[in-house]
Amino acid sequence: GRLDLLVTRAATALGVVAAVLLFAIMMVMVADVSARYLLNRPILGAFEITEFLMCLMILSAMPLVGLRGRHVEASLMATSAAGLASIAVFAAIAVVLWRYAGQLARQDAQSLFAGIPHAPFAYAASVLFGAAALVAVFVLFRGVRPGPDSGAVDP
Repeated sequence: GRLDLLVTRAATALGVVAAVLLFAIMMVMVADVSARYLLNRPILGAFEITEFLMCLMILSAMPLVGLRGRHVEASLMATSAAGLASIAVFAAIAVVLWRYAGQLARQDAQSLFAGIPHAPFAYAASVLFGAAALVAVFVLFRGVRPGPDSGAVDP
């Protein structure tokens, strides 16, 4: 129904975001290495930029992985209790990160070399953990299981 369509579109959007972030990481690394070896002038803060982008890429793919049933799980924990635990952990991390992002914003925390503010990335990570919690709720109630192309191995 409508919820399935909404979740599918959100998952597609997150997949596109993850792909764009991966491409951005690649471009920063290519530019940094090229500038370093051809011009003897590396990009200031390229490592920090790569770290922030990597974090967002992984977190944007996390809900998508859960939705498609492609995450690693032990058969002992593949139960409703594990699903509830996932929801609780993801939601708790989202709340804690949101509060921490506020603290980072108040302190104007920035990366050492490039001066990149930390708060926007912490807020984004919080939202993505919240999305992972919502996907875990959806998976728990819809019973999403790994598809035949997921590479999952049944015990």
